Amino acid sequence: MKRVTFTICCVLLLSSQAVGFAPIGPASSDLDQGQFATGAEYVKGDFKTIYENYTVTWSNAGFNETSYLPGKTDAELYLDGFFGKVSFGLTDRCTVSAGLNQDGWGLGTKLTLKESKALDWGMAVWVDFLSCEDKLSDSDWEYLKGQVDLYTARIAIGPVYKIDGLRLYGGPFVFWANGDGDLRGKYVSGEISLDVRSRWDVKTELELGGYIGMSIELLENLDVQVEYQLARDLSIFGAGLSFKF
Repeated sequence: MKRVTFTICCVLLLSSQAVGFAPIGPASSDLDQGQFATGAEYVKGDFKTIYENYTVTWSNAGFNETSYLPGKTDAELYLDGFFGKVSFGLTDRCTVSAGLNQDGWGLGTKLTLKESKALDWGMAVWVDFLSCEDKLSDSDWEYLKGQVDLYTARIAIGPVYKIDGLRLYGGPFVFWANGDGDLRGKYVSGEISLDVRSRWDVKTELELGGYIGMSIELLENLDVQVEYQLARDLSIFGAGLSFKF
């Protein structure tokens, strides 16, 4: 039974859908004090993480046993969806943002560290909070479902080149993730019927990546943006529209 349970834990949720990653955008603040912006962004890509520290309990009316299962499982979450975002200029050099999608939400800020007519330097921070659910159908299981809850964080720093409504930006960023998973099911084989519960940790160690992007003012106060992010365990293409008011 340990082997069966461990195998299921390894394959469940390895291809879950998640849409919580928003583009980082230009690292410097792009709103005046008191100004708002709202928009929609699309992201597509994937990121890899690790499932580890499994604890499994199986029981029935007269039996109960809990075991720790060693080992790690590589997991890959696919990103494909839309993200709504609202931003506000706290000052001319600091913007705060919040976003929402079907699987989670996020918070972020941008700080202008140095500015000039053609070139700014800034820092951006964004944290996503995700919740991914999945179910597995198998002849030996009456039901089997699981959920992964985690947060991911990205901190970027870099230049923003500005000219006539066009902004080119990019630079390095650091990325990490942390969370946990939960699985519940009922294993049935012949006269055997056991309730199964498993928990595990989700973790991506701190790693360095890079990103590049472009923002263009299509109309007054209406910007379109495209961006690509790449790290060892992360690859994201993003695009979006933003309206300032």
